[in-house]
Amino acid sequence: MQNVANTSGGGESLEERAVSELKEYAVITAYLWLLFALFSLHKELVQGLDISAWQQGFAIVNALIFGKVILIGQALEVGKGLERRALVWVVLGKSLTFAILLLAFHLVEEAIRAWFEGKPLSEAFADLGGTLPGLLSYAAIFFVALIPFFAFREAGRVLGNGALWDLFLHSDEKRFRLVEDWRKWGRTR
Repeated sequence: MQNVANTSGGGESLEERAVSELKEYAVITAYLWLLFALFSLHKELVQGLDISAWQQGFAIVNALIFGKVILIGQALEVGKGLERRALVWVVLGKSLTFAILLLAFHLVEEAIRAWFEGKPLSEAFADLGGTLPGLLSYAAIFFVALIPFFAFREAGRVLGNGALWDLFLHSDEKRFRLVEDWRKWGRTR
């Protein structure tokens, strides 16, 4: 396992890049599916409804759509300006930014669904809390749920070369060393 960040760009073939982006999309989608499926399950249990396979399937569709929204947001470098700050602020900033983005897309999705079903907008937004405090609580849950997601992603970005994935997913990697360039920071040991 190489533990030094790779700051050089390029070098990947189009096929390697496509596979890499597909894996990234799969991870994002799986994380979001888990989040949306739990939201749906919670809502059904709290309202005393039967667990609906339709709602769980809809959670998968939402995860696929919102996974692409996150990838597009990253391609457009949403939150890129935060990356010069301490990692905690990058994680919190991106979590907040993408929570707002996901909530906005979820509101648009609910409005479109209400329009197709001939329902008033107020009824469509009832699923998202219906009121400003309800919407803010929904956004807060998205925000908190995205913190570990972006913490893992940003730590991986900083460490580079898949070092974080190696550390978590390969049992033969028992040790991990982070090599720092002390001269860069003007420090000596």
